[in-house]
Amino acid sequence: MTAEARKLLKELAAEGVSPWWAASQGEQPSVLDAVSCGFRGIRMPVGVPDGAVRAVCDLLRARGGFVAVAAAAFDGLSDPAAWLAAARVLCSGVDRPNLLVGVPANRAGIDAVTGCLAEGIGIESTVVVSVRQYRAVLDAQRAGLERARARGVDLRALGVATSCDLGVLDAEVNARLDRLPDGVASGLRDTAGLATARLLYRTRELALACEPWQSLREAGARPPMLLWSQTRPEQVRSLVSWNTAHVLTVETVEAAARGAGLEGDTLMGRHEQSTRALRLLAERDVDVEVIGEELLRARFG
Repeated sequence: MTAEARKLLKELAAEGVSPWWAASQGEQPSVLDAVSCGFRGIRMPVGVPDGAVRAVCDLLRARGGFVAVAAAAFDGLSDPAAWLAAARVLCSGVDRPNLLVGVPANRAGIDAVTGCLAEGIGIESTVVVSVRQYRAVLDAQRAGLERARARGVDLRALGVATSCDLGVLDAEVNARLDRLPDGVASGLRDTAGLATARLLYRTRELALACEPWQSLREAGARPPMLLWSQTRPEQVRSLVSWNTAHVLTVETVEAAARGAGLEGDTLMGRHEQSTRALRLLAERDVDVEVIGEELLRARFG
């Protein structure tokens, strides 16, 4: 990895953004190289042997980092009990506190979140693309942490994260804009992902200010993380704020490092302009909430 890319990872961390490596089977660099370059978390592909995941967890644990692995292939399970059972198997096999078990943010996966957290299993809810969907995820995360507290689980050891596939959302919105008459979509391309990210951030901050989450925080619960995934290189500098993370490939980091520098916090206090941006899309029959639901059905049925 180039010096410029390493510098970018360090700058992100200084802004409260945890750089995660989106690892794939057999990809270079090695995990050790990735960590030494500045990645603070790693998302590993499903099916990696438990021993390999355990070793990565040990490597990152001293640095306060997490390792996320899907409990199963996301098209393989269809009910909460199955996801909970798969999460138990993975958690038991790896047996490390900084493991985040990935479950999809469809209805079955969201319902499984509460049971997982209640049993002390760290969770990454994945494939979030709308505010409505994220509210349901946050409710499940809160309920799970409350049940965990009642059962005497050490909340300080539980990682809670939600990953948002902004690249998928932008691609679908852009495709629909491209089908509109000439000129109608002017200036609206590539606006949905950033606007949604800012509203998701606002949703989380409002939730954390409420009594239930404050009570959980006082009991030691970590604030839930927001992870941005499948982003384009130019989006990296526009998605910066506290307790967030970028899940990045090496290629994306290198490309982002060749662009402009970071611009400070880009998410806090931007909800009003983001609401307007999504309203402009909806006025052209490109409703991001509806698209989010359609993407979920297409992915999980």
